[in-house]
Amino acid sequence: MADHNKEFLQKLLVTFRVEAQEHVQDTVASLVLLEQAGPDARKGLVERILKRLHTLKGAARAVTLTELEMLCHTMESVFSELHKSPQALLPEQFDLAHQAGTMMQALVENPSGRVRNQAASLAARLEQLAELLAQPAHDTLEATATPTAFTPPEEIGQAVEAREPSSSEMIRVQSKYLDVIRYQAEALLSVELNLQHHLNDLLSLVDDIAMQREETRIAEAPSGAAMRARRSGTRMRPHDAQVRGADAEQFNSQLELRCRRLAESMGRTRRNFSVMRSKLMDATLEVALVPFSLVLQQLPGLVRNLARSQDKEAVLAIEGDGVQIDRRILDTVREALIHLVTNAVDHGIETTEQRQAKGKPPAGVVRVSIAQLGGNRVSVLVRDDGAGIDIGQVAAAAAQAQHLDAAQIAAFGNQQKLNLVLLAGVSTNANVTQTSGRGVGLAIVAERVAAVGGELSIENAPGAGCAFKLVLPMRLATLRGLVLRISGMQYVLPLTGLESVRALRDGDIQTVEGRETLLAGGRVVPAVRLGSLLGLARRGNTGMAEESVAVIVRMADTVLALLADEILAEQEVLPKSLGKQLRRVRYISGATMLGDGSLVAILGLDDIVKYGLSHAGATLQADSVGADEGRMKRVLVAEDSITSRLLLKHILESAGYQVDTAVDGLDALSKLRHEDFSLLVSDIEMPRMDGLALTERLRADPKTENLPIVLVTSLQSPAEKERGLHAGADAYVVKGAFDQDGLLSTIRRLI
Repeated sequence: MADHNKEFLQKLLVTFRVEAQEHVQDTVASLVLLEQAGPDARKGLVERILKRLHTLKGAARAVTLTELEMLCHTMESVFSELHKSPQALLPEQFDLAHQAGTMMQALVENPSGRVRNQAASLAARLEQLAELLAQPAHDTLEATATPTAFTPPEEIGQAVEAREPSSSEMIRVQSKYLDVIRYQAEALLSVELNLQHHLNDLLSLVDDIAMQREETRIAEAPSGAAMRARRSGTRMRPHDAQVRGADAEQFNSQLELRCRRLAESMGRTRRNFSVMRSKLMDATLEVALVPFSLVLQQLPGLVRNLARSQDKEAVLAIEGDGVQIDRRILDTVREALIHLVTNAVDHGIETTEQRQAKGKPPAGVVRVSIAQLGGNRVSVLVRDDGAGIDIGQVAAAAAQAQHLDAAQIAAFGNQQKLNLVLLAGVSTNANVTQTSGRGVGLAIVAERVAAVGGELSIENAPGAGCAFKLVLPMRLATLRGLVLRISGMQYVLPLTGLESVRALRDGDIQTVEGRETLLAGGRVVPAVRLGSLLGLARRGNTGMAEESVAVIVRMADTVLALLADEILAEQEVLPKSLGKQLRRVRYISGATMLGDGSLVAILGLDDIVKYGLSHAGATLQADSVGADEGRMKRVLVAEDSITSRLLLKHILESAGYQVDTAVDGLDALSKLRHEDFSLLVSDIEMPRMDGLALTERLRADPKTENLPIVLVTSLQSPAEKERGLHAGADAYVVKGAFDQDGLLSTIRRLI
């Protein structure tokens, strides 16, 4: 019985945390609004906070979180006193209330003994504040507070209307159940693609039957039939030959007709299925859409507390927070928004003295504007009215952090120099603090936006502020892409950023200043050979280029011509991520399954644009050497995950190795006994026989005792690494810190 109660309490805690997060975030956001609001708006905000605190207190009591219940109770006491009179809190007293909000969050997430002790101490201080507010002498507190509190811009200080959703319009559903429904709806696309593939096969069969029937009719003409009868020595009456020929022709004609009718029926079924799948997908995705406000609630408190810690005055203005977007995208860009807002306050907004010297209002404004665009796109604009970005400092920092040549940077335009701020390690802050100085914040923003297929651009007005614009997909499910053939392999290139496609003719590719270019639309566009960039070795390479098509793409202010062998199709695909084990594979953003069941990689356009121009030549030279060295060397990859198996195969084949795969240890052992390989790359955790047992078996066999073995695994503890090396592995690569260049370097060292 005790176990049953404990299990019930654990389930109740899961539900409580979801509810409590909402109450705490709204309380903190309301505190920021209350501090900025005028007298007319205060009462409504105080009532809103009291409702949240009362509900949270009852929920905390239900799950026996005594310290949280006590903290909510003392906060209620403070705001009950505020509700009785028109007085306002001093900035230092608001600091105490914000500390309570942070402590509530900690109690919800991790109610450790230390956190509970801190909560009890904070509750005592809040009780003292409530007693202070209850004293009649504090009727003049508002007048005392007015000179010390800053005045927000008029549009920010207007009355704020609390927007509480109706309980009848909302239901709580665990996200994991929505994910299951969405996964099944998305999987229908594969079924539709398979159905289309089978339909194409059937239509091809109909054409073959029709052709065969025509050939049979010609071959069974009377003259031919009589000649064959004479050769066989039999007597054949003309009537019999005509009957048999007529019967065969009739049979073939009926078979062709039946196949064609079946194909037409399957075509109608596929079209109906496509409509139903599309409607189901739309409905499922609509359920999974959530308002932007879910990730914006913590930003007002962040801006307020960060500005206070730096003796600045700043407020956050939010527009369009009700715009709906896919929860998966929101989770991905949550960190990006935090970095952008932090960067705006830390780097952009000046101190009060600096702003007043420039004739600006003492309080800076960070504005987050969300708007729904056409074509399933959402724009997020994070703008501040601060000092803007010093392009000269950015260029100098980039030259030092990225080891760029000064002459190379001097040739950049202002926008290109501005975009350097997105590179890792580039920071205009000379001193490293808790919030900035390491040059990783904006690099994370660029990475998060690219991860969901979005676009990022920067606008800068020195002395007046800057803006970061994010254009994101509203839904993250299927995407349309071009299926390309590149050096004999298939890839999918998303249509995002596609400008045009054109066939290549002799002489179209010209070399200008040592770089291949293409004249497209009156512009000279840099050309990038995708096969060379990906390091693909052509089968039967004769040294002749085989690219026959150019795909013109644009990302931000960069335009490239991507050269491929052939465009096989344009179709809708269902992208899948590479997983946590393979978070970063250059030029690859995911994988998908085509209608014929083949698994292909999805190209990452952001990586291609980012590295295509600056590294294409070096990559081509290095990979050509690697391809020459490894062309005749065979590598066996043992991996039970189909995604990891595909990516490892892609990486090794791109480096010029011949690659075979095995689904587990037993499969690999069988192949190694019957075939010769130069090296084995194996996962550790596999069914039937794991990588450690496989390594031990190979080391015990004289035929394979010297075979180089590289273990690639998610197990990263020192003990696990020691076990792998003790079993006889030559190298150990952790998937969580996966680096394809490091893997290839290790393999080249071993063979």
